[in-house]
Amino acid sequence: MKRLSTQMAEHPAEEYFAKKQLQTKANSLLNATDVDIKGLKAFVQLLEKKPEHVQPADVMNVLEVIFKNLLKRGALDGTEGKSLKIRQLYDATWLLLRENLRAESAVALKVCFQLIKVEAKHPIAPRKGWPAHRVREILETLLDDEEEIPASALTNYGKYCKNLDVLDITLKHLVHLVPTEDFKDTPIKAMNFLSLVNLIDLGKSVLNAAEYHVETVKVKSFNLEQSSKRLNDIWSAVMLKSSGVDERLHRQMLVVLLERVITHLEDPIQLTDFLMDSLHQFDGPIALLALQGLFTLMQKQNITYPDVYEKLYNMFYPKMFYNKYKARLFYLADIFLTSTHLPENLVAAFVKRLARLALQSPTEDAVIMIRFVCNLLLRHTGLQKLIRSSLAEKVSDPYDEQESNPVKSQAINSSLWEITLLQKHAVPEVANAARFINASLPVMEFELGDLLERKECNIFDDELQTKAKQFALNYERPKNLALPKNEVVTKYWDLI
Repeated sequence: MKRLSTQMAEHPAEEYFAKKQLQTKANSLLNATDVDIKGLKAFVQLLEKKPEHVQPADVMNVLEVIFKNLLKRGALDGTEGKSLKIRQLYDATWLLLRENLRAESAVALKVCFQLIKVEAKHPIAPRKGWPAHRVREILETLLDDEEEIPASALTNYGKYCKNLDVLDITLKHLVHLVPTEDFKDTPIKAMNFLSLVNLIDLGKSVLNAAEYHVETVKVKSFNLEQSSKRLNDIWSAVMLKSSGVDERLHRQMLVVLLERVITHLEDPIQLTDFLMDSLHQFDGPIALLALQGLFTLMQKQNITYPDVYEKLYNMFYPKMFYNKYKARLFYLADIFLTSTHLPENLVAAFVKRLARLALQSPTEDAVIMIRFVCNLLLRHTGLQKLIRSSLAEKVSDPYDEQESNPVKSQAINSSLWEITLLQKHAVPEVANAARFINASLPVMEFELGDLLERKECNIFDDELQTKAKQFALNYERPKNLALPKNEVVTKYWDLI
């Protein structure tokens, strides 16, 4: 439910009657044989002045109904007299809707796109067809250089971008709306632009759904090749202006690149320098995202990167648990370590690093790392000697967790005493997961995908649903409310 302002909440009756009054006046205006210009202007002024007892959302909804009807009647087609005045009020309404795109994004965008739908079917002369200029007006409003686009506005616009006609027109306009300044000089506008590009989804799910905002446009097929070319042009312009940006903007660039752009680039090999620099010059999320991009190039373009395992190994450290993209790290590590031809001393270092981190990690991450260790032991059976070593008593551990090179960490000569210690974990699910070393290893690997989405609250809920053993609290079955005989409590208390 939308939270009302304090002034509005104090007058709920006024709001109700104001809404009813709006609807009544709108019906009267539409039922009249001739359009009441003064009445229509009064509605537009309500949205402009925003009186306390009237919600802007209610006014926008009423204006939507009014102008949809007027568009269908062709009341805006003339260039003189009333038609001209109605068109001027319609243009003024569009300006006011654009002003409300941030504060009232859900309603404002809904009204805008409903008007676009009707205007596409009943175009205002001399324009014909889809009113693409309206989408450009919306985009120009969102591309502000003083304030970032609210998440709600992005979410709502993203829903309309699932329609192929809106997607095509948005992409067409974004090519010409790339900020002219360097991104480092206008970081807010650059972030807004990247956020809009991140809404461009040319994936199979959107293309197969083949939904359109305006049904009449379905006769025209969506041109994926042309859209991909536009996306290439946009990204080329972004790369030219991205020098010297701050870490937040750099991270957003990598997110957009990986999620929306890289699979549609004509020559992705040109990204190698950008990704290499991102990997070596930054730590944390930026390095992780860059590593994911390099992995994509290694898969698709067959590039080689000799230090990839060392960089991956050094991304596993305690602060990673508070990283927004930690699920990507586990996913990437699982893929990189899939091969059974990797050197055992290299994989042993990952096994020890994961086991050591499981001792100091949040509950949900400890379960993932224990399962991951088990999978690695199944892929590399020679490492199962680490289990046998953990069962024997050892005075010291030769593993050097400070060593950045995994091959030199001496993990191959160590043991998995950490897993043995985790069997005493306070959370039963962690303790049970760590007991895999007490018996024969499972035949099949654990599926990590489901665990990546789990939160600590999910583990807590699962524990609540498990049945605990029932223990007797009394050796005499109670027959009434009286305490059992010879109960110590009866020496000091009497039941009333």
